[in-house]
Amino acid sequence: STVLPGFFRFLAKKRRFNGLSMIADYYMEELYKEENIVPARVTSAQALTEEQKQSIKAKMKKITGADDIKLVTSVNADLLGGFKIEYNFLDADNMRDPQDALDYSLKTVLKKAAVGQGVLLDELQDAVDTGR
Repeated sequence: STVLPGFFRFLAKKRRFNGLSMIADYYMEELYKEENIVPARVTSAQALTEEQKQSIKAKMKKITGADDIKLVTSVNADLLGGFKIEYNFLDADNMRDPQDALDYSLKTVLKKAAVGQGVLLDELQDAVDTGR
């Protein structure tokens, strides 16, 4: 196609080449809207299998009503087990500022259980009592 090289020449002639990043971001946002694609970031304690990724995508389609999910995965062993999903980003192309999240990590489950049992509160009280 000659359209893209022509567009680049146009931007260069008009000295607007530095705006290319903003144009690309806008294009991707519009593409996501037009194609009903929702980006989602999954952070898991260990690498996900292809089957797990497909399962998450299918469930996220139901949750969001999207036709497709752009799934980006990463591993963080600090989660101990399970995974976290972030989606509904204010900046969808760069996956910044998620407005919704689902946290199924073992770390969060243990933390909630500890708070519910007063474990963390007891440690906090001990720190206050001892001046730490």
